[in-house]
Amino acid sequence: MTTFTKEPSRDNGEGTGQSLPEEAESFVWKKFADGVCLRMRLFVPEGHSAHAFAPAVMFFYGGMWSAEYVDEFVPWAVHLSHRGIVCLLPEYRTRNRYDVSAEDIVQDGMDAWQWMNDNAAALGIDPASMTLAGADAGALLALVPAMQPPIRKRKWWQWWMHDELPPMPAAVAIFRGMIDLLAPEARLLNAVQECVDVHRINPCSLLRRGLPPLFCAHGMLDPLLDYEMREWFCAEWEKAGNVARPVMCPTADHTITHFEVNPAVFEHVLIAWQSFMVEQGIWPESALESAALMQ
Repeated sequence: MTTFTKEPSRDNGEGTGQSLPEEAESFVWKKFADGVCLRMRLFVPEGHSAHAFAPAVMFFYGGMWSAEYVDEFVPWAVHLSHRGIVCLLPEYRTRNRYDVSAEDIVQDGMDAWQWMNDNAAALGIDPASMTLAGADAGALLALVPAMQPPIRKRKWWQWWMHDELPPMPAAVAIFRGMIDLLAPEARLLNAVQECVDVHRINPCSLLRRGLPPLFCAHGMLDPLLDYEMREWFCAEWEKAGNVARPVMCPTADHTITHFEVNPAVFEHVLIAWQSFMVEQGIWPESALESAALMQ
């Protein structure tokens, strides 16, 4: 049985979420043999229970796998939980605190997604309405589980092979997301040097038919990541026969996810995302907010 305890969030780097002091349930979701523990914060709607069968989002924070902006998506989780969406914010290992490789970090993302699948019923989550979301290099942790190729399998009594898809989220959302490990902008991640097969975890190498709906928001003033590359990625996602919604914000920079930096951009992106999720039938109409947010 999972034990839930109250734990205040750490104050990190950009201080995201500091304008919304809100407690969340906190628990260990992954523990290593050397005693290292990774925690998960859980934001639930008022009156939520294990029988609720609610939609859910798991958020992976940014920081290029070095800095730990663990509060980055707290404002998002606060708002969405008030709209009936369960939100999970897992910790994953970063290079500033742990001696880990790119493959280790991506594996934490895969394990978090598997944990969500395994515990959906206990958390009152609809397994058919689970979304993965992330920012910066955290977007890779959302994209990789969502883009896994089919597995070729054969049952012992069959001579023919058949394709079997691993568990896939209902949708994936990326904000200033890292999408190509081979691009110069990804050099700080060091994935090319550390991965046996970088294409196995590179979103641009995993594009195919049968992927979940993609929401992609990016600031056109971002000095670190080119918005045109994200537009291209969305176009390729659609060219493969999938659904994509790019939202390019003319007045936003790399802080596009940060409520306290630019509330207007936060509101614009969040409303666009909610509209997209309602259109796709993943979130109920009640989750669509048209008035001003976070007042």
